[in-house]
Amino acid sequence: MHKTRRQISMIVSGAALALTLATPAAAKFKASDAARLDAEAAATLAQFTASTMGAEAVLAEAKGVLVCPKITKAGFGFGAEGGQCLLTTAAGEKLYYGTFGVKGGFIAGIQSHSMILALKTDEALAKFTTGQREWELGVDASVAVATVGAGGDVDTSNLKSDVVSFIFGQQGLMADASWKGSRFKRLDIE
Repeated sequence: MHKTRRQISMIVSGAALALTLATPAAAKFKASDAARLDAEAAATLAQFTASTMGAEAVLAEAKGVLVCPKITKAGFGFGAEGGQCLLTTAAGEKLYYGTFGVKGGFIAGIQSHSMILALKTDEALAKFTTGQREWELGVDASVAVATVGAGGDVDTSNLKSDVVSFIFGQQGLMADASWKGSRFKRLDIE
């Protein structure tokens, strides 16, 4: 009986958390939000390239770079993650995205991190920007997760994929660090 109540409590808590993290993604995205996100993304990108040797070369050859300054993930049993991102194309176009994911399994805690996706080919960029539905990591593209060595150098040996992911700046404690299932939906300025 107590076990069932605890399981129901965990499910309800996870659902409430998912709704809380989804609310900013569903809210209207205004010009002031875009300006704030532009500044946060620029600061995140500058911090990342300054502290990670070899990152500039990977990002320079990308057809598009998606910067998510802060993705928050939280849960207990079930959880959710959410944040906002800026995609800048090689042509200088800026597009805004909300990211959201629901997680299940062994999840406990709260954490925030930054993520950068380098879309290395025209095909990867087109698939990300012109899809008829939300784009999902691990489903819509094979993603290489870049690793950073002890000296702050990017290990380029595994970066053969069309999409390269950099996850960094983790704050908080979380028992789950997966990015699979994260979805990205375009935000239009209203």
